[in-house]
Amino acid sequence: MFERFTKSARSVVISAQGHAGTLRSPRVEPVHLFLGVLSVADEPLQTALGEAGFTVDGVLANVQSQDARALRSLGIDLDAVVSTIDSALGSGALEGAQASPHHLPFAPSAKDVLKLSLKEAVERRDREIGVEHILLGLVRGADPSFTELVQQHGSLQQLRSIVSLVRTS
Repeated sequence: MFERFTKSARSVVISAQGHAGTLRSPRVEPVHLFLGVLSVADEPLQTALGEAGFTVDGVLANVQSQDARALRSLGIDLDAVVSTIDSALGSGALEGAQASPHHLPFAPSAKDVLKLSLKEAVERRDREIGVEHILLGLVRGADPSFTELVQQHGSLQQLRSIVSLVRTS
């Protein structure tokens, strides 16, 4: 499947795996692909995304906040858990607990994003799948977590418009 991906698009996938591993996710989700896009996007796409409020640091903070909120809704205080583990095993004990990013499976919704990126490229009669196609696949796939993240700064349609503007500039 990756033979039609540009070098940058392949870097998005590799970066997504790295972000999933860093965030201790058991699988690569669409939000990790978005982090990959933000990490790898060339100019002018990266600047346009930044101006719309999407940066790697901002999205990482949001994702970590979402995870903490989800755990808190279950009655789990993530900070207390980390503090307890650090007290029992020593500071930084969780650092080695990361799963290898090379062995993380892709969630069905992340696989759908990659398939949709191919559809976006085909519809635009592009021969290769680039970073912008993955971003459009994310918008088209509209995973609930990704949608929630985007809606904090705008809308999925605005994100799609950014890609269209960058492609025509």
